[in-house]
Amino acid sequence: MSPEIVRLEKAPGAQMEYYTGHLEGGNVIGTIAFPVRDHMNAATVTSIIMSDFNWLPKGKTVDHHIIQGSILTSQRNMAIQRMRGDWLLYIDDDMTWRPDAIGRLVEAREKDDFDILSGLCFRRHFPYQPTLYMRESPTEGSYFPLEKWGEDEIVEVDATGCAFMLIHKRVFEMIAGGPMPPYEHRIREGGPPPNYFRWEGLMGEDIRFCQEAKAAGARIWVHTGIPVGHIAEIEINQKVFLEEIAKRPQRAYEEHKKINDEMGFQTMTSQQARERLGWK
Repeated sequence: MSPEIVRLEKAPGAQMEYYTGHLEGGNVIGTIAFPVRDHMNAATVTSIIMSDFNWLPKGKTVDHHIIQGSILTSQRNMAIQRMRGDWLLYIDDDMTWRPDAIGRLVEAREKDDFDILSGLCFRRHFPYQPTLYMRESPTEGSYFPLEKWGEDEIVEVDATGCAFMLIHKRVFEMIAGGPMPPYEHRIREGGPPPNYFRWEGLMGEDIRFCQEAKAAGARIWVHTGIPVGHIAEIEINQKVFLEEIAKRPQRAYEEHKKINDEMGFQTMTSQQARERLGWK
């Protein structure tokens, strides 16, 4: 039974949702959700394509949802409404990871039955802190990032981001105080998505979720042996341009020069760019 690619009705605040999986039946062990704002970065798409799913047991599959929109809380909540299997993995649209990252995360979670397990991510804004957050006290106070950790260990934290976060469905049940309705009921009966993720004040939706999960009794862990890249926005200016020209291979220079010559334009050489940058 091959997977189906289906366009589903939009989530609140979303333009569209694409689903890859089996609408009927199938031995689904978990769900991967990609909340997307406008588009996915090429590096993220490459990570998806290159991901290795050989860790899946024979005859088993995972569902994939791409939920496009502008309200992240609604997209995350819609993913919970759509999830099948025992776990939900959020992967944001500006992340990169190694081919074996998803498999390693799932296998580590199932081995020790973690409630929530994340890869090692960093904020994309200066000072680029790791999302290994500890709280001043177990129940109150500010969150601050850990700055030292082992290279391949699983660290318990008070909160982490949802950029590459694997959550067992029991966490949602712990927060709700009861069992999650069957998938068929959630999909066929319709109704609004659950409200596990929401913005309140200056606290992000992911830290708020972690706070509620901890209060409900869940434990949160980060696997530092699963590095995840965070694609950052940079200022594109003359320096960035010159640096790219300075590193441009000779073949690329010749191709650009041929086109520019036909239009009567000059082409900057790598040496000229290096001189303007003050490089030796």
